[in-house]
Amino acid sequence: MKHFKYHIILIIALSIGAIVLQHLINSYSHTEKQKQTNLLNKVHFEGVSNAKAGIGNYATLVSSIRGYIKNSEEFPKEEQIQNYMDDLLRDLKFHDSLLINYVDEDHIIKYVVTPNQIDPSNLKGISAKEFRPEEEIEKLNDLMLQDSISLFAPINLKEGWVGFPFNFSAKNYENEIVGYISPILDAKYLLNAFYEKDREHQFVHKFTINDSIDLSREAVYDGTMIHNKRRDPEFYKNFDQTEKNYITSNINLYGLNLNITSAYKKMPTLDKAFINLSYLWYALLMLFSIILMFQLSKNKKLNSGLRLANEEIELKNKALEDSLSKKQTLIKEIHHRVKNNMQMISGLLELQEDEYQDKKVIRALEESRNRIQSMSLVHEKLYGSASLSDVKTKEYIVQLIAFVENTVGGNKIYVAKEIDVDNDLIFDADTTANLGLIINELVTNSFKYAFNEKDLNKITISIFKEGNIYKLIYLDNGNGVRKDFDFESSNSLGMKLVYVLTEQLKGRIKYDNDKDTFIIYFKSMEKSFKG
Repeated sequence: MKHFKYHIILIIALSIGAIVLQHLINSYSHTEKQKQTNLLNKVHFEGVSNAKAGIGNYATLVSSIRGYIKNSEEFPKEEQIQNYMDDLLRDLKFHDSLLINYVDEDHIIKYVVTPNQIDPSNLKGISAKEFRPEEEIEKLNDLMLQDSISLFAPINLKEGWVGFPFNFSAKNYENEIVGYISPILDAKYLLNAFYEKDREHQFVHKFTINDSIDLSREAVYDGTMIHNKRRDPEFYKNFDQTEKNYITSNINLYGLNLNITSAYKKMPTLDKAFINLSYLWYALLMLFSIILMFQLSKNKKLNSGLRLANEEIELKNKALEDSLSKKQTLIKEIHHRVKNNMQMISGLLELQEDEYQDKKVIRALEESRNRIQSMSLVHEKLYGSASLSDVKTKEYIVQLIAFVENTVGGNKIYVAKEIDVDNDLIFDADTTANLGLIINELVTNSFKYAFNEKDLNKITISIFKEGNIYKLIYLDNGNGVRKDFDFESSNSLGMKLVYVLTEQLKGRIKYDNDKDTFIIYFKSMEKSFKG
C-alpha cells in the first residue's frame, strides 16, 4: 500500500480538479449569459431614457411656441414663426427634425414652416381632410375649443417622413379661434437613440403605439397612406425573433402609449473555445501527471546513483579549488617578487646616480629607473587584481604620472592633470606594460622640455575605443616639438622607444603639429577589454 501512496494521491487530486474545472466552466457560462443580458438591458434602457428626454425637450419647445403665439399682439406670420424657431433651436439638436403647421378652422393649411424653409412640400391651401382620417379631424375640431396641448398618434406626412404631432388651439389677438397649430417632430429624433454606436448590427427594436400600431423611423403602419418611399432596414418584422427574447418598456407620452421592446437579432452563443481549451488543458494536465508519476518512479531509481556521483564530483571540485588556490597564491607571489626585484634594480640605479657627475649619465640612469618603475607598477597592480592577469588602466595611469611627477619634477613644477579614461577599461599585463612605458616617455618628455616652474602646466590624456582599435591622445600645454620632427629618424632614445612599443601593440603614431598632440592607435595584445 505504501508503494502506491503517491498514485492514490494523484487520483484524488485529479478527481478534485475535474470537479473544480466543471464548476469554473459552469460559472463562466452563467457569467457570459449575464453579460449578454446586461448589455441588452443597457442598450434598451439608454434608448428609452434618451427617447423620454427627447419628447420632454419637444414638449418644452411646443409650449414655448404656444406662449409666443398667445402673447403676440398680432397672429404671427410664417417668417416670424421661423425666426422664433431659429432662436429656440440654436442650442438644440432638432435641426431639420421639426416643422410647424398652421391650419384654419376648415382644416385648410395656411402655412408650413421648417427651421430652414417655408412650405417645402407646397402644402399651403390643401385641406388636411384629404389625407387625415375622419376620427382624427373630429378630435382636432374638439381641440380647437379647448385650451390644452394634445399629443396625437404619429402620422405619415406628405413631406415624406413620420412625425409625432403636438396640437393646440390657435387664437388671434382678439382671442378668436382661427384654427390650430401642429408642431410635428420627426420620429427619427426619438428613435435613432436605439441605433447609436453601430448597435443596429446587434440589436432589433420594436415600437408600438397604443399596443396596436407598428412604428418605424420611416413609417407608421396605421392604415393611412405612406408618402415616404424609404423603409427602415431595422424594422423588427425583417428579423425572425421570438417574443420571449424581448425586454419591454412602456412610455406614457402625454396620453400616448409608446411600447418599446428590444432583443438580440441573433442570440449570442457562448465562446466554446474557452470551454474546449479548458477541457483540453485538463486532459493534458492528466497526461502530464501520469507521465510525471512514471518519470518520478524512474528517477527514484537513479537518485541513489546520482547522489554517489555528486559526492565524488564534490570531492574532485574541492581538490581542484585547493589546487587553484595554491596556483593563485603562487602567481601572486611571483608578481610580488618581480615587483620587489624591479624596485631593487630601481634602487641600485638610484644609488649608482650618486657615483657620477656627468648629467647625461645621471639622466640616463634616472630615465631607466623610471622605465623600470613603470613596469614594476604593472606587477603591483596585477598582485592586487582579482584575476591576476588584468589591470585597471585609469588607476595605473594616475599612479604612473604621480611617480614621474615626483621623480622628475620634484616639488618645483606644478602640473594639472586631466585623464579621460573609462574607469572600467582593463588591459592585460603585456598591453599595460607597453602602454605604461609609452606614457612614461611622453610625460617625462613634457617635464624635461615643456614645463617650467613659472607657468601653469597641464597634461591631458584620453583613451577610448574606435571600432576594434584604441586611440591614445596625449597633449601638454608646452611649446611642442619642432615642425620637422619625425619618429623614425629621431635620435631620442625615448622617442625611439615610443615608436617601437607602438609597433609591438600593432599600432601607429602620429604627431599633430597644429594641436601639439600625440595620437597613438593601438590594439590590445589580448582580448581582455571589459568595457
